[in-house]
Amino acid sequence: MRKEHFDLMEQIAFGATIWDREEAKLIREIEQYDPELVEIIPVEELEKITGERYDGAQQIPYFGAILTAKGWNLL
Repeated sequence: MRKEHFDLMEQIAFGATIWDREEAKLIREIEQYDPELVEIIPVEELEKITGERYDGAQQIPYFGAILTAKGWNLL
């Protein structure tokens, strides 16, 4: 993994809604490296957590993401 992956892991450590395409791509790369480093939260679940409704009237996030305990150990 590259520095930009670790930087993003720090940014999502406590959870984040991912709106940016490049960030989504990097998180998926982290997930490919080791699926136990990050938890991906589908938009449907994200709606329950945030109370937001993503119905397409506005931009829809890619997903939510949070660092796992294993991910924290790499920081």
